[in-house]
Parts: sequence; structure tokens; C-alpha cells
Amino acid sequence: MAENDIYNNKKRYDNFIKNISNLINKSTKYKYYCINKNNLKYFNKLISSFEIDDLSYIRRLRMLNILKFLTYFIKTDLKTISKTTKDDLIIEIRKKFKITNIKKTERDIKRIYKILFGKLPKPLEDFNIRIDKSMQKNGNGKLTYEEFDKLMKYFSNNITFQAYLSLAFESLGRPQEILFTKISDLELFDNYAIVNVSEHGKEGTKKLISIDSYPYLIKMYNSHKDRKNNDSFLFLNGNNKQLTPYAINKRLKKACKYLNIDKHITCYSLKRFGVTFRRLNGDNDVTIQRIAGWTSTRQLQTYDLSNQDDVFKIELAKRGLIKDVTLKEHYPKTKTCEYCGERVGFSESSCPKCYNLMDKDMIKKRIEAREKPHEFLNQIMDDEVIELLLRKAKEKGVEIK
Repeated sequence: MAENDIYNNKKRYDNFIKNISNLINKSTKYKYYCINKNNLKYFNKLISSFEIDDLSYIRRLRMLNILKFLTYFIKTDLKTISKTTKDDLIIEIRKKFKITNIKKTERDIKRIYKILFGKLPKPLEDFNIRIDKSMQKNGNGKLTYEEFDKLMKYFSNNITFQAYLSLAFESLGRPQEILFTKISDLELFDNYAIVNVSEHGKEGTKKLISIDSYPYLIKMYNSHKDRKNNDSFLFLNGNNKQLTPYAINKRLKKACKYLNIDKHITCYSLKRFGVTFRRLNGDNDVTIQRIAGWTSTRQLQTYDLSNQDDVFKIELAKRGLIKDVTLKEHYPKTKTCEYCGERVGFSESSCPKCYNLMDKDMIKKRIEAREKPHEFLNQIMDDEVIELLLRKAKEKGVEIK
């Protein structure tokens, strides 16, 4: 039996079923509706097949929405589709769907017809939506390491978000896999941790590795308000409830706007970023497959966001034609404090145990701050924080030039 997911698609699915009779009403809020009321019966037939195949709720919703699109576009009974209607349907799909979703839509339409009628009608036997590759565009969802580091620093006061960002990047775990883990799924060792995906894993159960994300994960665990309860979710929000992708995406959108990162970054983007980063860093496909827990390497084509320009720069750097700024140099690895030996997260500027600075440039700036405190504050703090400190200093009679 299908289970609800982290996106609460079961509720959306139940609402869809509850309001099926309204699909023939043109005045509803829906963008598409069933123009020919005789086609309404096909929704219930499709729903019955879901229980047999035990499809996930997100997959069920996609199939139902495709059927809704068909019953809106096809004015006759779906079974009597003509060749002209098929050709018009292809044109409409090209207009309405993103180029990355066109082939998936084509497959779904064929599957729906086979479920409803046992076979494809003759006009759909050669149903094939060709895609002009010259129309494809590069997406803007690929983070650079510098941008990822900025996001980690932005959430420096939210250890839960830092733990999620770093674990998602390193382990290549899906949002649902990570956010459904519980305290009992966490295995802690001296310098690393294993997070067991015991439920809601797309490929079944698996393990997520935490080495470079370990300092953040252990810090979150130590501050966890319900860590003695094995049934408590590992990642909690401010109300001690399960953290959701919606909450993460909302905060990421706000962070990107603040940091001037003009990219559509979501909690799922971190998995794609991690795969891309590892591939450009020289990890072979099988290694990435094992870390991600995939059944094959075919999924790399979907998740890898690297392009020809990335490889071109690496080749130039290998030959010394440009400065070597490859990923190996910036790989987010944990650091060791030279003063106390504490393992420190890759985005941390100071040791959380002895409070000594980790960055040599920051140490130099601290020395310079004795002579130019105001200038130093401008370099490391937000304008609001600076104004607050200056106001407090003025109240106490301390003059800062």
C-alpha cells in the first residue's frame, strides 16, 4: 500500500478523488477540465489501476493531471481519437510542457491509453514527439562551491539547516530519504556517522555517509531536544516537528535573494550539485552510484549538471594555461583546529571549542582591527548589526572613528 510522502501528496491525491465530479464544471478553479462528460468515467478506471500497481502518490497525481489535460484538449471520446487530433495534441504538448518533460508526457499518455483500452488506438501507434535539441537551454540551478559556502555561512545560526545542506551534498540523499530519518537511524562514530534510510527510500533501504558533514550532524544531534526518543525525527523544525522540503525551500529562496544568487535552488538541487561536484572532482560513475544508492549509473545523466565549459576549464588547468581552481582544491572537507585538535566544519571560520580562528586571512584581519575597528566590522558584519553595535558604543560613551 502506498504511503504518504514528505510532500503530503496523499492529501492532494485524496482531494483530487473527492472532487472528480467537479471536473466537468467549466467554472471551477482548475486550469483544465473535462469538456466531454463521457470521458469522466475514465478517471475512476485509471484510479483502480493505481491500487493494482501500487503507484506512489506523486506518480498517481501526475497520471491524473495528464488525463485531465487529455480530457480538456480532446473534445470527443478519448477512445475515438483521430490522426488530426493526435497531430494537434503534439503541437499543444510542445506549447504547454517544458522541453525536459515532453518525452515523459509522451510515455504517460501511451501508458494511460494502454490502461484504459488495453492497447493504443491506431492513430497513437506511431505517437512520437520529436525534440529539436537546438531548442534546449542550460538550466541555472548549478551551484558553485563559493555559492554553497555562502549558503552554509548564511545559516551559521541554524545548525539544523547546516546539517541538512552538508549531508544532502555529501551523501547524495533525496529530501524525503533524509527528512524521514529518525534518531534510531543514526549511527555515530568518533569521526563519522551513518544515517540509515529505513523507510521512504526510492530504491529501498540504504545508508547515507556523513564524514565532512559530521561536525554539523553531531552538533545538531547534541542540541536535539528529543534525542533520547528513538522515534523522533532527526531533522526538526522550530516547533519540534518534522522538517519539510517546503520549509527548506522557503528559507533557501530567501537566502539566495539575500546573497544575490540568481538561481532556483531547492533542497533537491543539493543532490544534483553533489553529483556534479563529485563527477568533476574525478569520482568515477560507479563510486557515485554506490554513494547515492542507485541501482545503476543511468541516473547520472539526469543529475549531472556539468557541461562542456566545465570540462574545458579543467583541461586548461591541467596544462597550466589557467589557474587551477578545480574542485579538488575547494572540496568541502572538515578542518582540524591547530590549537585544540577539534574537527571543524568546512564553512566554519572559528573553532567551536576553543574559539580560535581557522582562517589565516581572518587572523590577519583581526590584528588590523585593533587599528581600524570600524573598517573590520564592515567586512564581516551586516549593516544592521554594525548600526546596533555603534549605537551601543555611543550609549556607553565609546567613540569609534
